[in-house]
Amino acid sequence: MDGILLINKPIGLTSRDVVNKLTKKFGTKKIGHTGTLDPFASGVLILTINKGTKISSYIEDLDKEYIAELLLGISTDTLDLEGEIVSKKEVKLPLNKEKILEVISHYIGQIKQVPPMYSALKVNGEPLYKLARRGEVIERKERDIIIHNIDLLSITNERLLINVKCSKGTYIRTLGNDIGNELGYGGHLTMLTRTRVGKYNLDMCKSIEEVTLDDVIPITEALEHLPCKVVYGFLETKVRNGVALFLGEEELLFVKNDKDEPLAIYKKQDDGKHHCLRGLF
Repeated sequence: MDGILLINKPIGLTSRDVVNKLTKKFGTKKIGHTGTLDPFASGVLILTINKGTKISSYIEDLDKEYIAELLLGISTDTLDLEGEIVSKKEVKLPLNKEKILEVISHYIGQIKQVPPMYSALKVNGEPLYKLARRGEVIERKERDIIIHNIDLLSITNERLLINVKCSKGTYIRTLGNDIGNELGYGGHLTMLTRTRVGKYNLDMCKSIEEVTLDDVIPITEALEHLPCKVVYGFLETKVRNGVALFLGEEELLFVKNDKDEPLAIYKKQDDGKHHCLRGLF
């Protein structure tokens, strides 16, 4: 089977750990993951299997949704509960809900965010977290992200429970720390659950133990979020040969044949033609 698998990642495993366990379970080396989840986090982790590994970047582009708990007053080097405490500040209770909502509103929309040092983002081929563990701190470039919405779910003493809907590339740990800093207390995440990736929510996911190859979602279904072009006959032959074609006005296209078989991802270029980015057969 070629496509994607929806896994409910448990706390304590890295995303790579999940891949390794399922590689052993299914007896295939062609498994990857999209959208890394930290070991302390749980929730929706989408794996790609066999030819599905070719569509990883198009799954990673999907919007995400999280529930996170932010503990104010204690900051850590990793911005989560697994790190070393770097500062403490007394939190004045009870917290002012109106002030919290005002601060949260500052982070809704298109914003810039600096990736944390403890992240899988690579610089010169090396993950930042490896540099951080050696005590190295390097300058990171700001990145444009979009926070579609932040809902304040509850306030319990120094703890805020929030629901975040955001674009790819958003670090919820950084968002929590930024909110804590603007409130004047600092803070770190004590819980993080990814509840949705694109149209796939947590209820649709299975555990590592439960999932089987019968749960593989085919490539054609996994790419339903992309504009689609159906071709057959001589056009299918041209697509299979990677020929540039005039395929309409859409910039990015998922191309399949009339048998619902995935063929390729095409992108419109300056010459007006669509060029093959990735073959899928």
